[in-house]
Amino acid sequence: MARRLLKTRRSNPASASGSTAESLLIVGAVATALYFGRGIAIPIAIAILISFSLGPPVSWLHRRHFGRIPAIIAVVVPVLLAVVAFGYVVVTEVGRLVNNVPAYRTNIESKIDHVASALPSRAALDRGTEFLRGLRGTHKSAATPTPQRSFHTRDALPANPADGKPIAVEIQSPDITPIELARALVGPLVEPVSDIALILLFVVFFLAEKETLRDRVIRLAGVKDLHRTTRAMDEAGTRVSRYLLLQTLVNVSFGTVLTVALYILGLPNAALWGGLAAVLRFIPYLGVAASSVLPLALAFAVDPGWQMLFWTGGTFLMLELLTGNVLEPWLYGSSTGLSAVALVVSAIFWTWLWGTIGLLLATPLTVCIAVVGRYVPQLAFLDILLGNEAPLRPQEAFYQRLLAGHPDEAASQAEEFVRAHSVPAFLARVAMPALLLAERDRLRGELEDEYVTQVAEGTRTVIDSLEIQGKASPRTRSAGRKGASSAPAADTSDVVICAAGRSELDEAAATLLAKLLEVGGHTVMVLPYDSALHVVLPDIDPARIKTVCLSYLDPEGVPHARYLARRFRRRISAEICLIAAFWGMEHDTARVEHARAETRADRVVLSLQAAADAVEQAGKGMVPLSATDEPDLRELAERISQVIGAAT
Repeated sequence: MARRLLKTRRSNPASASGSTAESLLIVGAVATALYFGRGIAIPIAIAILISFSLGPPVSWLHRRHFGRIPAIIAVVVPVLLAVVAFGYVVVTEVGRLVNNVPAYRTNIESKIDHVASALPSRAALDRGTEFLRGLRGTHKSAATPTPQRSFHTRDALPANPADGKPIAVEIQSPDITPIELARALVGPLVEPVSDIALILLFVVFFLAEKETLRDRVIRLAGVKDLHRTTRAMDEAGTRVSRYLLLQTLVNVSFGTVLTVALYILGLPNAALWGGLAAVLRFIPYLGVAASSVLPLALAFAVDPGWQMLFWTGGTFLMLELLTGNVLEPWLYGSSTGLSAVALVVSAIFWTWLWGTIGLLLATPLTVCIAVVGRYVPQLAFLDILLGNEAPLRPQEAFYQRLLAGHPDEAASQAEEFVRAHSVPAFLARVAMPALLLAERDRLRGELEDEYVTQVAEGTRTVIDSLEIQGKASPRTRSAGRKGASSAPAADTSDVVICAAGRSELDEAAATLLAKLLEVGGHTVMVLPYDSALHVVLPDIDPARIKTVCLSYLDPEGVPHARYLARRFRRRISAEICLIAAFWGMEHDTARVEHARAETRADRVVLSLQAAADAVEQAGKGMVPLSATDEPDLRELAERISQVIGAAT
């Protein structure tokens, strides 16, 4: 499907650009709607997030013969009570802490004096204190209303104002009615309480109508895309649920360890700060910092010295570093399917869009968006931008590094791949497909000669840098190049010739085969395409050559391979084993047999491993007769039968 879509876009650039513009317009319209409709969008998003968390236990109870509504009540009510109890405990403990602050006044004043004495000059501290006092006085004077004469003011004026006696003024405020008092107390609570009630209503509705809502979304997406929509919804639900579960486990562990550590340090209300840190840690990046403010302030006030403050700050820092860099990557892995950059960008975007609530919902919402981009072709760019999968396949990344003229980066990539797999795997799954990409661009006229040379030389540089386990010295030589060393005179082993077809890329492919044969312990010589054309074999005895492998990336190079095969048989020996490798040819039996018949080769191979196996069999004398020899044998048999028939 992806290939057909790519071909359609290439064949019709106007439609591709129009589709991209349409997708961007859709994304912009959705973002605008989310911004202006955040009053209803935020409660719905929070309700969906809570539904993902409470959905598994509700489904578990429902499978245990609970009704849908009783299962929802059995899960939602305890969770709601736990949240209310936790809020009550936090408010109560914070109130106690505020009441105990005057008891720590001596420690606070002594530490402030200690800091002031440690400063090189008290001038800055004194100016700051005077500035704050000035602001306080200004605030009081601005907040004090100017007395005016009214019906509610009784003035005691002297008979003669010149006597200088002060004027007594009394201001009487009107009595506050019960309605105004109720409005002043309840008014600020109306909006948050209504939001909480709306979220609770949505949660119950989503849990009760889970299957119906899923069917409606599928119907909205279209019955024809039933499988795609189902997979997208299942993947989004699985990712978000796993993320929330793991995040909850990590945060609870963080709060538990923090509680124990603060209790050992002697900080009051250690359980309160641990629970608060576990809850606030659901807010990415800012949660831990926000949860550490009050414990640090309390440590500053409680301890006459500085040890508790430093140990408290160090505990928060150490736990966050271990959790964020060790525990979370190990547990999360690829559960969210988002890259690290996508997490940061999504946090910034959703915070700008919805404020602090957006920061809390950033990761789950971005997970859902990435899943939609994976299954909707028009929004595939979202999965590319947000997903954690490599944007380029290994062979494409390797080819890009060579095109950019960075063989050092390509070598680093090769070393990482070899450490994870092996040298033969890198040659077959990365290097050879990269050369096929380059050959495809060359045949289409999109790769200039300069870049052809750059890719070929970069490939040879990377291949030469690969280390082979267990080999003391390489035995691959390149004929016709500067700096090529001659084989030792005492070496009488058989030599395998890897001859390039008709381009530098074919020579690079021959180098890959030579490297693979070197791993197998063979002595190999690589012939560049100009030397192979004239069968130039410097510093080597032709009698040592038993096998020749012709290397072609172009599947249409059969005529040239036929010409080159004839020259090798005439120049060296008609008894050599000749293998024709067409790396870009498809696995078509008829086409392979045609190439074998045309080139009169003993074997036609399409992959590196097949070529290595053919060389091994040639060394053991197990290579079958070529396809062109079989008709000669049949013709000889027919003549013999004719002679016998004529004689009888």
